[in-house]
Amino acid sequence: MSSSGNVPTGPFHKRILRHLILKWQIHEFLKKELPPLAGYYTLDLLPTSLGYQKVIVYAKNPGMVVGRGGRKSKEIMEKLNKGLGINVKLEVHPVENRELNAQLMAEEIARAIGRGTSIRRAAYSYMQRAMSNGAIGVEIRIRGKLQKRRSKRYRFTMGTLIHSGHPGETYVDVGKASVLVKTGVIGVQVRIVRPDIKLPDKVNVKYLEEVAGDLERFKQQIEEENKRVLEKMEIAGEEVE
Repeated sequence: MSSSGNVPTGPFHKRILRHLILKWQIHEFLKKELPPLAGYYTLDLLPTSLGYQKVIVYAKNPGMVVGRGGRKSKEIMEKLNKGLGINVKLEVHPVENRELNAQLMAEEIARAIGRGTSIRRAAYSYMQRAMSNGAIGVEIRIRGKLQKRRSKRYRFTMGTLIHSGHPGETYVDVGKASVLVKTGVIGVQVRIVRPDIKLPDKVNVKYLEEVAGDLERFKQQIEEENKRVLEKMEIAGEEVE
């Protein structure tokens, strides 16, 4: 056990560090290698007992990662094997709920700004898409030199936003992207509050019609319980007499 404040340097920790560094190297390679329209999001790196690394790539358009006849994926594997000196096998999976994926949204907004789309138009368009797919809230922050020399900040919000506590850490998806334009670099940050969030102070109120049957059953239970109590009291009174 290492002393407090020292970085662990045991075999197990070194293996974890090598794994994380390798994953980061593959991630940076894929970001440069894949076209923006592929919508590359992230990857999983799984060591196998057969002597190769299994790379699972998540992308918005998996077909652009695989290529015609698997040509693109084979080319990626060859470059990884040659560049990093490791044996890898590639799998490509689609991104689930891509309209609620903050990273994909941030990258799409950055590309839209790079094409010359109005900032407000891009932000509100993507916020509407996220909200229509069940998002509880969306926040978009854009910063950079936009048509002027001085840097400017924009903040667009819609719905309910959570910034702190357990719900903020667990149910808020955050994505960041940037784009280089003539005036400089524009940064985009997106925060999406997912539909599955469970807020401790949220109370659901039902209409009377929805609980009418439950109320009737509850009333019957109370009447039956009262009847049983009265019967017990009568029996106890008879025994006393």
